[in-house]
Amino acid sequence: MEATVVRGGKFTFTIKSSHLTRGLRPSKRNPRNSDYLVTCNGVVGRDKALQALDSLTRLVTAEITDSFPFPQIFVFAHMIIVCGLKTIYEYAAGSLTLKYTAAEAGGLWDAVDFYDYVYMSNGKIAVIRNAGSKVYALDSNQPSATAICNYNGQVLIGAPDMQGLGV
Repeated sequence: MEATVVRGGKFTFTIKSSHLTRGLRPSKRNPRNSDYLVTCNGVVGRDKALQALDSLTRLVTAEITDSFPFPQIFVFAHMIIVCGLKTIYEYAAGSLTLKYTAAEAGGLWDAVDFYDYVYMSNGKIAVIRNAGSKVYALDSNQPSATAICNYNGQVLIGAPDMQGLGV
């Protein structure tokens, strides 16, 4: 680490990338000047430099009046989906657009995306977003599920078609 004092009492303090790679100290018992960072507020280490965190914008979800744990928010590669108990919205340009309303409520939504194609289920029904038309629709060919995972491009689901088990 280098400290340089310039005219007027101002100084610069340079932290080398070798010190950043060590990260935060593993214990408060580490001695001083052991080349670990002590605190890291509002920044993260990226590309061997400290960079400010990206600011987050709060989504206005007043349309969804369902109680906790809704709304659910899914941030995917090409879209943000916000779900209520029976409703599916897309968030774009600062507002929510209703895309689908289910006939019956299920449990929590779970979803996976493959860019513009989305497969989601609330344990009672399966809904897909068509990649071409971008339309959400009930899909009786796909099983409902209570857990969905993308494992290297292969969709794995938990509790397929188990609607009658308290979901």
